[in-house]
This record gives sequence, structure tokens and C-alpha cells, in this order.
Amino acid sequence: MKTKLKAVKAPKALREPVDFETWKSNLVPLLRRRKTELDAFERWIGHYSASFAQSGQSEMTDASTLLEAAFQCTQPEVSSKEEIRKYETALNKIRELLPEIEAAIGALKSAGSCIVPRDGMPGRRLNNLQRSMEEAANQIRWALILTHRPNKHSADLVSYCITFLASLYACDVDESAALDLTVILMEAHGFTDDELAVFRCGAVESGRIRKRVKAYINANSEMKKAQEEFLEKSNRSNGDVKVLSQKLAELMKHYTTKSV
Repeated sequence: MKTKLKAVKAPKALREPVDFETWKSNLVPLLRRRKTELDAFERWIGHYSASFAQSGQSEMTDASTLLEAAFQCTQPEVSSKEEIRKYETALNKIRELLPEIEAAIGALKSAGSCIVPRDGMPGRRLNNLQRSMEEAANQIRWALILTHRPNKHSADLVSYCITFLASLYACDVDESAALDLTVILMEAHGFTDDELAVFRCGAVESGRIRKRVKAYINANSEMKKAQEEFLEKSNRSNGDVKVLSQKLAELMKHYTTKSV
């Protein structure tokens, strides 16, 4: 009879960030006598060192640089509820600004991109200003697309290290070793065994982390293509960009950080 696996959700834990040197000092004793995890880490470093060398990015090939990349790819994005509120306030202000910019662009276009003073002095064409506002509007739309997902949940532990996990899966590290290594790297950031249970407790058998990583990789692949298309907007009309924005927003509905 097949044993039913216990559902384990990734906790929405917040941590004050540690700097790279502190994290590295924490990591050394955690990796001691952990041959499987150390082998997985060395495989990851070797894989990406060779990959960067092949692409001509020699500055990314040494082990210390890749170690810092691992630190950044497992570092929590937020450390407190106050910090989250600051991000939300900034996003709301950006969202409120967009219709104002669009209205100004429309008014300028209706005036032929030219402003004539009331005193009848010669007018001045403001084509550069109009282009700058259109560029700003497009950048705001892109920011809103990336940050607004109808199905999104607040960040959890898997969200913090999803990039590192995806990179481990991509270089064919054994899944069990990949999860154990990730646990060690997250412990170096200060997370506890209880908080990191999502990476253990039947994680391989249930495939819960594997599903999250697959969704992340697929979303990233599609978003990269969409971003390249979006950023070619200099040759597009304002209407074309709005249509593309809607397509991108629809695409983001399919990716959520929800625990599985």
C-alpha cells in the first residue's frame, strides 16, 4: 500500500539579511564532513565556470565569484513587513503615475507636439519630451507587468532560493543532493531546521520543489522572449505597446509562487 505523503508548505519566514562574509563564515562549518553536498556544490561551480568561460565572461569563472552568486541567489529579498510596505508604497505611486503620463502624452499629441505661449511668442516643439514620456510610460507598464500577478502569494522560503535551485537542476545535480545543499546554504542565512522542512519531509517523493522549479523555469523562458519583444518598443506605436503589455500580463497569470 502506498504511503500518503504529508503535505508540507514553505513557511513565509522573514530574516534580517547577513552580508556575504558572514554567510561564508557560517557556511564553512555547515559543509564540513558533508561530502555529498560538497560534491554537488563543486559540480555546480564547475558547470557554471565552464559555461561562463565558453560565453566569454571570464570575470564569472572563478570559484569566489560563483560563491558570491550562490549567496545572492539564496538571499531573502525582504527582511521585514515594514520593508514590504515600502515596496508596496513605491509600486502604488508608480501605478498612480501612469495615467497622468498617458494623459500628458495625449494632450501633447493633440497639440501637435508643440506648445505656443499665451503671449503669442513662437512655439516650441517638444518631440524629445514626448518620446521621454512614452519611454517612461513603457517602463512603468513593464514594471507593473512583472509585479502584478493575480494569483501571487507572499514570498516563502522556496521563493528566496528558486533561482539557485533552478541552476542546480540545470546542471544535472541529483535532486536529493540539490535539496540538501540548498538547505545548508539557507541555514547559513540563518533559517532553522523547522523552517527548512519543506526541502525534506518527502520533498523528492512528492515532487513539490521540482514542480515549483519547473514552473519558474518555464515562466522565465517565456518572460525572456516577451521581454525582448517588449523592449523593442522604440519602433512601435503606443497602441502596439499597450497590446503587448496586455499579452504579457496574461502570461504572468500562469506563474505563481504558491506552495504546492
